[in-house]
Amino acid sequence: MNPLRKQGVLVNVQGVGVLIRGRAGSGKSLSALNLMRRGHFLIADDVVEIVADADGSLVGRALETDVRIEVRGLGVFRARSLFPNGTLESSRIDLVVELDTYDPARDAGRLTPETALTTLLERDLPTVRVPVPAGVDPALLIEMLAGLYKRNGTVTQ
Repeated sequence: MNPLRKQGVLVNVQGVGVLIRGRAGSGKSLSALNLMRRGHFLIADDVVEIVADADGSLVGRALETDVRIEVRGLGVFRARSLFPNGTLESSRIDLVVELDTYDPARDAGRLTPETALTTLLERDLPTVRVPVPAGVDPALLIEMLAGLYKRNGTVTQ
């Protein structure tokens, strides 16, 4: 099967491959930078190449060998120049996080995450919509979702 290319950022958080998606300016790269600062790993920024592994798992990697990341307002940097041990060549993809703008009319009072499935290369991945209020960095929320997934195999309690 041919590789699939998807817009987004792939990070490995606590051993869980998280594909972060969302509109331009939603905080994907900033989340990745903050996750790298916390000791997690960037795989790809902007475009992720996805293939199916021999066991059926999805694996993502960057299109370039020396992954770069955009720091909005400052430019594009080699990720290793910012965090020397903060990248990996590839990662299994376990979970999709969709960053979305917080809307008080729609999101106020919501106690459980909005979950769905995303189909990539004929495989279904658990997906969580994360409504992000203006000025909030969703990295902690992504870290928490990855931890839940790692412990429970799900993103809900």
